[in-house]
Amino acid sequence: MPGRKLPALLHTATLAVALLVLPAVPAQADPLIPLPPPGRPVATGITPTGATLTWTRPDGPVFRYSMLRLVDGEWQGFSSMPFNTVTFTALTPGTEYTVAVRAAALVDSGYTMSPLSEPLTFSTPPIEPAPPGWRCTVAIAVNQYGSYSVHGTLVWSGPTPVPHWTVRFSIAQNVYITQVWNATVVRSGTRASITSLPWDGTPANPPAAQSFDFSGRWTGTFTAPGDFTVAPGTGCTIVR
Repeated sequence: MPGRKLPALLHTATLAVALLVLPAVPAQADPLIPLPPPGRPVATGITPTGATLTWTRPDGPVFRYSMLRLVDGEWQGFSSMPFNTVTFTALTPGTEYTVAVRAAALVDSGYTMSPLSEPLTFSTPPIEPAPPGWRCTVAIAVNQYGSYSVHGTLVWSGPTPVPHWTVRFSIAQNVYITQVWNATVVRSGTRASITSLPWDGTPANPPAAQSFDFSGRWTGTFTAPGDFTVAPGTGCTIVR
């Protein structure tokens, strides 16, 4: 009879409803694999303000690297770079650095961040003070009207002031000196010397700049004065 099939129908409907309300079981994602740590950094070319650090690239899909510095017992971010080498140019002189590197993996590669490499400790040397004595700079300019000018700057850093200064230089026979400021010039052939004035020749201590200027003209081909030295023999830096 029709009434005898009702329990079976109810059972089927109840099972269908139960299946509808059961939560879906999420698929289990494969765990990410950490990249191996990079090699211990090696420092080369260390100067008071710079150094180049290089390390061995780990196996695996590396995206970029992070360098951390140990400060007061804690690792802090220091730099980030895409390659397994970096050159620093603004380090602090006379400072110790302890650094380590870790590698970040490419997205969707199945890998994750590596552990830190073995740390490296290196020190930048202090900046050595310049030895006492003269520092000399000479600027030479040539203008479009056939004349030239020379401006010299002298700084004395010795322990005691000096009474006067003399700068010797070479000058071609066809190059003439027509004006001089803050000094006197003596010339003999292709050699000349320029000396401080009696009332303007004692550098202060600490250092204060002294200066001299001269200008002139030439015939034929211009050859700039050169070989500037401050007696007794300190060379000058020439700027053109």
